[in-house]
Amino acid sequence: MDVDYLKKNVSDALAEGLKEVVEKRPGDPIEFLGHWLIKYRQNQLDNQKIQNIILAGDQDKELEEEEKIRQEILEIEREEERKRKIQEEILRLEKAREEARKREEAELAASIQEARITNADLVDKKEEEKVEVPQSPIIIGDGEEEERDDDDQSRGSSRSVADSRDGEERPSTVDKESEIDPEAGKD
Repeated sequence: MDVDYLKKNVSDALAEGLKEVVEKRPGDPIEFLGHWLIKYRQNQLDNQKIQNIILAGDQDKELEEEEKIRQEILEIEREEERKRKIQEEILRLEKAREEARKREEAELAASIQEARITNADLVDKKEEEKVEVPQSPIIIGDGEEEERDDDDQSRGSSRSVADSRDGEERPSTVDKESEIDPEAGKD
């Protein structure tokens, strides 16, 4: 027989059993030793089961703790992802707002430039359309005539009293249309 095998598997149990036989001094030591070895083996199996249950409980607890940790990590990752998406949305909105502001500024600058050009064109057009008005009599009230002063024309003031009854002053600028058709300016 292999001595190492016996030392490894039987020596501890056999040594403890023989110690019990010496202490108790039973009438049939072989039967006592046999029962003692069976009980020893049963105790070992029970202890192993208890250890397995404890380990399983510990493992369950560890698994539960690991699962809790995983869930917490997932929750943290979800929260970070949500925050990242919010930050991206904020940046996108700020960028869109900035682009809209720049576009509005460009449109405003373009409309101002267009208004300046249009205004300059209108001023040039008005200058071209103004025609020197010869002195003509203005009828006031009951058929009386009054001549315009040369000073009024030279200063550019072309206002005269059109109707003495209501006393209102009305501009009497003459443009090309009224020169061609005298009835056109009376509207």
